[in-house]
Amino acid sequence: MNVKNKIAALAFVALSATAASSAAQAQLALQNGTFMSISGNQTAGSGITFMNLGNASSDSAFTVLGSMPMSLTYGSVTANITFAGGSRLVDGGLYAPGPNNYIMASASGGGVTLDFSQTQSYFATRWMAQDPGNNFSFYNGDQLVASVTGATAQPLSLAATGSSSGYADFNFTEAGYDRVVVTSSFGAVEFGEIAFSGEVQAAPIPLNAASLGRLMSFLMMLAMRGKGGTQVMVRMAFASIMPRRRGMA
Repeated sequence: MNVKNKIAALAFVALSATAASSAAQAQLALQNGTFMSISGNQTAGSGITFMNLGNASSDSAFTVLGSMPMSLTYGSVTANITFAGGSRLVDGGLYAPGPNNYIMASASGGGVTLDFSQTQSYFATRWMAQDPGNNFSFYNGDQLVASVTGATAQPLSLAATGSSSGYADFNFTEAGYDRVVVTSSFGAVEFGEIAFSGEVQAAPIPLNAASLGRLMSFLMMLAMRGKGGTQVMVRMAFASIMPRRRGMA
């Protein structure tokens, strides 16, 4: 991110945190129409699937449950989770915000990848400790859709929750994702209580000057043919260029 974009992002964070202070939520615009918000409460709503990582098996401070690949199925959607290096699934004991198990993406030797069998437009997780080197990257195939670091997320958490921990919600309004890669160059990424799914709003079809001129000429021609049929044809013309919604898993 260049200096100009950093200044704009910081200004957006400041405004969002102020506007959302009563709701304890702060929001930031990422790449490709992706928005991240952080709050102190887990999001709930229709079309959202909560991933089951299991409940804590003990009250221990730190117990490794496994680092083998996991495959979880929810209706028509399969989520495959792979661990690299020192990454693993951890017992949600004393250090976790609740009784749920959570994932630790280690800074040594790799991270964690979540592959979804269908394109998704929503992702949420409890991001428990936002170290500067933490990174969440979202891909659609080989295309990087959006990414965010702990250094960017931490000011939002501080504004929303008063700590460097909170529920991070990612909404994708243009391109969805089918793969999430969680890595860190410094400090492990600890995250759990994962949710996904939703519906994508298709991106608007851009109109350049030439196409806009042709549209105006077409509408003027319709107007000259009489008032009766003009309203119907104008509505049809505008409907043809408005963005359409497409259902996502």
